[in-house]
Amino acid sequence: MNPASWIWRPSFERQRDFNPPEQRAAQRTLLPILTGCWVQSVYPFYEDSDVVVDNNLAGTWSGEGELQPCLLNITFDSGMKVYNIAVSRSGEAKAEMKCTELRAKGHLVQIGSQRFLDVVPSDEKSTAELHSLVKIKADGPNLVLAPLDADWLANAIREKTLDLPARIDEKGSAVLPSVDVILTSPTRDLRNLLHESADAKGAFSDEDQMRFHKK
Repeated sequence: MNPASWIWRPSFERQRDFNPPEQRAAQRTLLPILTGCWVQSVYPFYEDSDVVVDNNLAGTWSGEGELQPCLLNITFDSGMKVYNIAVSRSGEAKAEMKCTELRAKGHLVQIGSQRFLDVVPSDEKSTAELHSLVKIKADGPNLVLAPLDADWLANAIREKTLDLPARIDEKGSAVLPSVDVILTSPTRDLRNLLHESADAKGAFSDEDQMRFHKK
């Protein structure tokens, strides 16, 4: 089959078709909120004046769907205005279900009418302090996190519909291509990106949304 005839979908969605459910859960925890994979930035996506606090965000959240074996624990450091994020395997998860344990720090920011979580990994395995971003919707007992889509961003940069300095790394095979984007744009330009494109179709992946409910 000619790779060009494949339907173009986010890289995770294409890879997911070939992975068993227990591997998918582990992959889901490797999304930008936790490890800085796919879309990363040398500079933060926000300024100090953008930082906000949502008391509902703190607590323990149970993963849904492919994230069912995972617990997301969020605590708030009021002195630093930072959220401490930890992912662990639920004690209720079946033995065959996997969940990668990870730690990160995040700032909740509001730009325009949207809220985002700017996240930097904080575990010992992280060697570089690169920022990742998810759009966040916390509605009572429900939490939805949508990552900035690397394919959408890479295509917009290549086609020059976005003028953002970045390094685009192609990975995978012709059949299962994937892409990582490392942004080197200053914070000013990243904030403009969120102002102008937060609601753009495909900018934040619907397929890769991470859903949780509060315990």
